[in-house]
Amino acid sequence: MANVLGKPLPRLDSPGKVTGETKYLNDLTFPGMLYGKVLRSPHSHARIVSINTERARFLPGVRAVITAADTPQIKFSFIQALADKYPLCTDKVRFIGDEVAAVAADDLETAERAIRLIEVEYEPLPGAYDPEKAMEPGAPLVHEESPRNIGFELHRTIGDVEEAFKAADHVFEDRYVTQKVSHCCMETRGTIAHWDATGNLTLWAPSQAPHTVRQEIARILNVPRSKVRIISTPAGGGFGSRLVSDMTMPVAAILSRQTGRPVKIVNTREEEFSTAKTRYSYVLYVKTGVNSDGRIIARQIKIIADNGAYNDKGPGTLAVCWLMAGLLYNVPNLKYDAFAVYTNKQYSTAFRGFGNPQLIFACESQLDAIAAALQMDPMELRLKNANQAGEVAPSGARLADCALVECMRKAADAVGWQEKKRAPRHLGDGKYRGIGMAVMSHMGDGGRGYGYSSAESFLKISEDGQITLVSPAAEVGQGAVTAMAMIAAEALGADVASIKIVIGDTDITSYDLGAWGSRTTLVCGNAAKAAAEAARKELVKAAATMLGAEPEQIEIENGVARVAGDSMKSATFGDIAHFAVSKLGVLLSGIGRYEDLEASTITKGHGTTNIAFVFACQIAEVEVDTKTGRVRALRIVAAHDLGQTINPLMAEGQIEGALAQGVGYALTEEAVEVEGRIKNPCFLDYKTMSAADVPEMDVILVESEDPRGPFGAKGVGEPGLVPTAAAVNNAVFDAIGVRFFALPLNAEKVYNEFLRSQVKAFSQKASG
Repeated sequence: MANVLGKPLPRLDSPGKVTGETKYLNDLTFPGMLYGKVLRSPHSHARIVSINTERARFLPGVRAVITAADTPQIKFSFIQALADKYPLCTDKVRFIGDEVAAVAADDLETAERAIRLIEVEYEPLPGAYDPEKAMEPGAPLVHEESPRNIGFELHRTIGDVEEAFKAADHVFEDRYVTQKVSHCCMETRGTIAHWDATGNLTLWAPSQAPHTVRQEIARILNVPRSKVRIISTPAGGGFGSRLVSDMTMPVAAILSRQTGRPVKIVNTREEEFSTAKTRYSYVLYVKTGVNSDGRIIARQIKIIADNGAYNDKGPGTLAVCWLMAGLLYNVPNLKYDAFAVYTNKQYSTAFRGFGNPQLIFACESQLDAIAAALQMDPMELRLKNANQAGEVAPSGARLADCALVECMRKAADAVGWQEKKRAPRHLGDGKYRGIGMAVMSHMGDGGRGYGYSSAESFLKISEDGQITLVSPAAEVGQGAVTAMAMIAAEALGADVASIKIVIGDTDITSYDLGAWGSRTTLVCGNAAKAAAEAARKELVKAAATMLGAEPEQIEIENGVARVAGDSMKSATFGDIAHFAVSKLGVLLSGIGRYEDLEASTITKGHGTTNIAFVFACQIAEVEVDTKTGRVRALRIVAAHDLGQTINPLMAEGQIEGALAQGVGYALTEEAVEVEGRIKNPCFLDYKTMSAADVPEMDVILVESEDPRGPFGAKGVGEPGLVPTAAAVNNAVFDAIGVRFFALPLNAEKVYNEFLRSQVKAFSQKASG
């Protein structure tokens, strides 16, 4: 074997990126290409009375102007049964930024001028901006066909929750709020569309799921899927934002069909912040029943998600929250009610963690409050309820492996948990230090929610020794190309440098559901492994004939085949491939499939919707300046169970990047909306973590071995930020004794709450 797994190899796509040779969407031009621009609504809720495009049509350099009348007017949503969005609005606009019309022109400046010449008469309507108030009788309806503005709801129950609460020694109830945050990718959303003379549409865009996007585009445009091709360009960040079709795609396609020329549409940074979809904000009501020994026996969770103006990935995020609530700590009695509620605001989509960071923030923050009430160490309480390998959770989740306890112990040892818990909190001059932990469970395989979770790869060995793997894996910066190459090299016995990965073209790669839910390593990795193993069998047979030996005598390592016990008899992969073609008349290749045959037969909504789960414990150390309210994250120790590590360098990088996002989510990031208008649509006012803000990070890779993953591996991409905000929140309480129930913990909020707590304590002391 090649023995490449577990080595910190540099990413294969690094040279092109660091030298500038990699071509992103904005670097691409085509002969005759036009530039598109979308006219967006200035109102959060209004009827469209009339649209006049004449002045724009007659502007020199304008090649097309379209409104809803020029589109198929087919409603779209990621889940088609919940379809509620037209590419261009027909009768109403429902958020500031909703797409109303579009133009294509010879240059961007002309397109922008043409947009300003389109005259739209609106009749403003009352808006719904608070998801809880939007559910009340008499609230303005975002979609008239959706009573109480409920776009989707999910209800699940395990056990007898009411009886369990009656039997519990203690019951805790709290309300938590998480905010809307932006993906903040370095590259904004965009696309190039070209409808050629044969009636085939090609779309170039960074995509996490090119095959499912292809389905979506075909559906929106009412054309056969076979007429649509998606070519994924290198992505300048994804984090879930590239998972579903952006409306620039069908709009650019319609403009291209009208003009017969390629059309490029790319968001400005302000458009990206204001219109391009975000993480869902949640209101969570959590009720937990525990016994005096700390055992959790009942939990009731109600989630109200701000859907924004349209359905997108909200139903999926709420389903994942149910799955994770039904897994972590094996709570035997659980009631779950979730609502995705329409508001007249920018709508949301998938974001790294897929609803789980919101859930874990609430549940793990409350768990620390429970520990304090029971006078237990927070770690002791978590260990008492921790999941174990081999368990079947009440939700039906089967844990083939689980290293949660090991994650907690390793993180605690690394940070010096017991010593830090005993250390003084007050440092003087209004500054305090604290430490807090949070744990999480997450999916490590994407799941079976589609009723399908399979993949196929093809590998060939050329006469020059070049190995090509055609993989459906989507590369969005997470290192999928390198991971697929390392898995194939390990299975084939090849040098990683000799492997070329072909991805990202729906005309070439097999059908796949895309990069989400940390599924790529397990699903696409298994297919790559199987393809390499199939090619290896062919390689061994050809080598045996060439070297005059039996197949069982052939040993393979680092791209060379040898006869065992005879060092003089050897041949490179290239020599063997040439011999196979010229002397045997055969090609050396292999097709590999990963088939989850149970995916189509699962009981939806239960733990069997996933076959692999990952676990983690994160411990945060913070410093709080009570004179300013500023919270500084000093250090995060993150111990993650990810099965067998394919590449520790990439795994650590994934977790470190996620921690930076998680700290930003905890402390500073928020898309601030006032009556549907984003007030901070730029990096000047939207505060992400800079290099100076990022805390010291200690990443601990805790290896278990998942029997379903390639070489025992499972996913790592999403989970890194899931428990971070909860750990930071618990550390802030440990520092200053104030509990926070809403994110972010910005300076103003922390200052005011600490001051309020001091006034309350002084009043109680004075009255006592």
